[in-house]
Order: sequence, then C-alpha cells, then structure tokens
Amino acid sequence: MSFLDNITKIFNSKNDNKVLGVDIGSSSIKVVQLSLKKGVAVLDTFGEISLSVYAGKEIGTTVNLPTDKIAEALKDLMKEAQVDATSAAFAIPLKSTLMFNLKIPKTIEKDKLDSVVRVESRKYIPVPIAEVQLDWSIIPPVNRHAGSENSYDILVVAIHKETLNKYANISSMLGLELKFLEVETFSTIRSVIKHERNTTAIVDIGSSITKFYIVESGIIRKSNIINIGSSKMLKHFRGNEKAASPSGEVNGEAARLLRENIVKDNDIPVDLVRIVNQVRKAIVEYQKTTNRNVVDVVFTGGGALFKDILPYVEKELAVNVQEADPFSKVSNPAFLDEPLREAGPEFAVAVGVALRGLKS
Repeated sequence: MSFLDNITKIFNSKNDNKVLGVDIGSSSIKVVQLSLKKGVAVLDTFGEISLSVYAGKEIGTTVNLPTDKIAEALKDLMKEAQVDATSAAFAIPLKSTLMFNLKIPKTIEKDKLDSVVRVESRKYIPVPIAEVQLDWSIIPPVNRHAGSENSYDILVVAIHKETLNKYANISSMLGLELKFLEVETFSTIRSVIKHERNTTAIVDIGSSITKFYIVESGIIRKSNIINIGSSKMLKHFRGNEKAASPSGEVNGEAARLLRENIVKDNDIPVDLVRIVNQVRKAIVEYQKTTNRNVVDVVFTGGGALFKDILPYVEKELAVNVQEADPFSKVSNPAFLDEPLREAGPEFAVAVGVALRGLKS
C-alpha cells in the first residue's frame, strides 16, 4: 500500500504523460512540471512565487492565505512558468498531518487489521475519527530475526478532511485534475535518495525547525523534529540580521551572507552544532539498535543552501554528506545542470511529488 492511496481514490484520476508537482508552503509556492518521454522523466519547467505579496506584506513573510488567494498565486505562477499540464499532484505539509506508529499483535487476523488500526488510532487523533482520512501501512522489520516478530509495526497517517477539501478546491478553481495528494515527507524521500537499498539519513533544515529521517529501502525507520532552524543560524553573525526576512525565513541573499561568514571566519553557528549533535546521537542510537550503518546523510530544504557547512558536518558525522540534488532524477538541458543543482534543495518536495505523478 502506498501512503494516501485511499485518498487518491477519492478523485477521478487518469494516467497522463505530463504532470505538475505543487508544493504550497507558508511563504511561497513551488511548482515542477515533468513529462514522460520514451520512459524518461523530463523537466518541462519549474518556478517559485512568494505568497506574502498576496497578503500585502513584505516578501518572505509567513502568511496564512484563504484558499482563493492561494489559487490566485498558483495561477500567476503557472502563467509565469508557462505551465501547460492539465493535471497536478499536491504535497501536503507535514504540519498539516499527524503521523504515528502503532504496535498491533500478530494474533490479529490481517483482514481485521484495518478496523483494529482505526480503533487504536483514536487514542492519538484529537478530533473525531470521522473528520480525518486515515491511511496506514505495515513496516517490515529491519532485521528479520529481531525481537518484534510478535507484533506488526504500523505507520499511520491522518489528515483532516478540511485539508483535503482545500487542495481539491484549489485544483477545481484552476481547472486542474487532482491526481493525488501526498505528505511532503514521502515526496522528499523519493527525490533525494539515490541508492534506495542504502540506509540514508535526511536532514531537512527549515526556517524554524529541522526534520530528520533515517530511511532504508524507501521506508522511514526513525524520525525526529529538531526545534532549530536556519533563521537562528543567520542571527549568529552580527550585522547579518537584515538578511533575514521579517518572518525569520532565510532567503537567497541571507544564504550567501551566511556562506561567506562561515568561509571567512570558519565560524560555525552554535545552532548548527546543536543540529549536528542531535543528528549524530540519533544515527549512533539507530546503528546500535539495528546493527546497520547509515551510509549517507543528505541535506535538503532552504537551509541546506548553506553549502559550506557540509565539510564541517561530514567531519563531525564521519559519513558521506551531500546536498540534495532532486533534479538529477529528471532529464534536462545540460546548460541547466548547475542552476538546478543550486536550486535543488528547495524543490525537493515538488520534484518528488511530480515524479510519483508520472507513475500514477
């Protein structure tokens, strides 16, 4: 079962060789249009638009726009990027979802698992179960001979139906066929992991929080939220506060200033040190518990644009560390290789959801 397949079935999706991947954030919208040509995913166009101007605020400000304003911004972005796809796949922000694990005894017959999962999930969901769309999947054990053979490890995803209706309404307003919805976590995994069989850690640095996952064979084995973001790193350097947006989000100019300060002074922000320490602790704990090594650590998100932190992180973690390059999963003109590598970490979600869209 793929996550949110149940949600996908709500909509009348059809196969298409062209799809728009949409990532709606709190301060901007990112889109990536892909086409399937001779079995290869080809990049048609991509783009980003700030949402703050639609609320009459300064660029970069975090806003909470009504659905019609979001649709208006997406329409403008599609026009600017010359999008011509008629179907779209949307990524749902992690903050709009609830994910948790359940342990269900294997004495429960498989044909009764769904009803048992729904009953047990009520303990974790703060609203009536009828108000959410629930999806779940059995997670195979890391070690076949581990001590958990007596129970199923189940990952549950719950999304409020109001959130689903919001995306359906946006699609309808723009005349787009909504192919499916997917939690951004799974979109990111699809676009940034190069070797699925390897055990890979993903560090997604946002403006206010950092999301951390350990993934093996495409499955999330461990996840943490670290309450530190890139805006705090920027404030580490005196005189650079103006580079941060009013919301504390870090824009391209801020990223440039941070890189220059790190290179010039070899001065690592204390908040980055804290993130790295927590990531190291989680990796060591996972390796001890499973007896499996984390081979790669991939940095993504807007905060991962700070390229010059990577040598420091690699030294501290003693593993291969790299910046996410989601556009490497698609075909594009050679002259775009460098710009796409630069922009890649910010478009990981949009690329990932579009890639799934081509297969749906």
